[in-house]
Amino acid sequence: MKTFLSGISSYSLIILIFLLCTACNQQTESRLYEKESPYSFEDTLLNLDIAISEQNYRIIHRSHIGQAIRDRGDTDFPLATITNFCNITYAKELMEINPQLINEMPCNISVRQSKSGQVIVSTKLMDETSDNDKQQAFAKKINHNLKTIIGATIE
Repeated sequence: MKTFLSGISSYSLIILIFLLCTACNQQTESRLYEKESPYSFEDTLLNLDIAISEQNYRIIHRSHIGQAIRDRGDTDFPLATITNFCNITYAKELMEINPQLINEMPCNISVRQSKSGQVIVSTKLMDETSDNDKQQAFAKKINHNLKTIIGATIE
């Protein structure tokens, strides 16, 4: 019995694999949303706190990754902090739509310094391509909130 792949040349198979990998990578890259901040690292974090609370979210945890690396001896390592935040009303709505989406909560925004010292604020947006209309609408709403928070942080 002849398989599907036996009729494909090696060159065609390589191109097919490349295209599939590129498509998967583009989905991830298109969900990354980041902006440069005109403020210092510390001021950007303070602005982020205000922007999060203005959108009715609560900060639940902060990971100071860059500082932890500095504390281990790499004193020139760029600062990087991840802020986790949540809105319980949105979390309930999300779980009622699709309980598996709990892995998308809490929301996360990172503030990091580039090697040149520029401060970058970024997040990973929710996937808006679901076949479930409620899930798609929810993702759009949360993504709008995340973009609004980042916009208010850097303005």
